[in-house]
Amino acid sequence: MTDRETWKSLGRQLRIDSIRASSAAGSGHPTSSMSAADLMAVLLERYLRYDFDAPDQPTNDHLVFSKGPRVPVAVRDVSRRRSDR
Repeated sequence: MTDRETWKSLGRQLRIDSIRASSAAGSGHPTSSMSAADLMAVLLERYLRYDFDAPDQPTNDHLVFSKGPRVPVAVRDVSRRRSDR
């Protein structure tokens, strides 16, 4: 699978997970998370360095969203990464 195909697949799954998370919580802004899914897929697959087994490592990159409604997509990506290991 090419990088682009991987990003596209991960972005699609993150959008689905964002809707599921918002629905399960009974609140939220799923469209904001959905619009950030492709960005998150590329950043986490290609650019950001983060050790999911050692989240307190000072060498881990940090990602800050300026708007809270995008948080579910980041949370879903992190939880998905942990379950893939």
